[in-house]
Amino acid sequence: SCGSSAAANSSATVLLLGETGTGKEVMARALHRWSPRAFKPFVVVNCAALPESLLENELFGHEKGAYTGAVRREAGKIEAAEGGTVFLDEIGDMPAGLQTRLLRLLQDQEFYRVGGAQSIRTDVRFIAATNKDLKEAIQDGGFREDLFYRLNVVPLVVPPLRNRTEDVIPLAKLFMTKYGLELGKEVTDIDPRAVKTLQQYPFPGNVRELQNMIERAM
Repeated sequence: SCGSSAAANSSATVLLLGETGTGKEVMARALHRWSPRAFKPFVVVNCAALPESLLENELFGHEKGAYTGAVRREAGKIEAAEGGTVFLDEIGDMPAGLQTRLLRLLQDQEFYRVGGAQSIRTDVRFIAATNKDLKEAIQDGGFREDLFYRLNVVPLVVPPLRNRTEDVIPLAKLFMTKYGLELGKEVTDIDPRAVKTLQQYPFPGNVRELQNMIERAM
């Protein structure tokens, strides 16, 4: 869309909204690929996958001696993405303490490694994604309102697959090609009865469910 193209060509922070499995990470990768940062790293951080201390280390890295077992300085994913894009998946699940650190990073474009005293300047573009209603989370006290506005510079909604039925068959054929190459099989078409079934199915699991369905079929 025009909005996606304009967002890709800027360094503005993008917030991708949509149900689980709609392809938010695919969209984030596309925004990076279409951007002037395309030849720099694209780094993914899942904000729900780790407890707060490990997620903090994953994002910001640490200095030698910052904690037991930190035998050398290690860069985090923000440093690894220098000049490129950091994709913060499931941002609605980020712990409150890290929300504060992320807000400061977005405001100042600098951060400290865990255990560090020297600030580090950075040039990265942030794309965040969530399947949660962040405004509701703000009211419940689970998400910082000021961080929401910092992230919500360019909001893009990725609609569920049931609302874009015209995409079902092209996506199915794309996945057929993908798994055909992986499995050494060549399938060139979809039976008309299967086409009708796919077009009528509501896909509660969205694109991810379609992909799994085609993989099983292949």
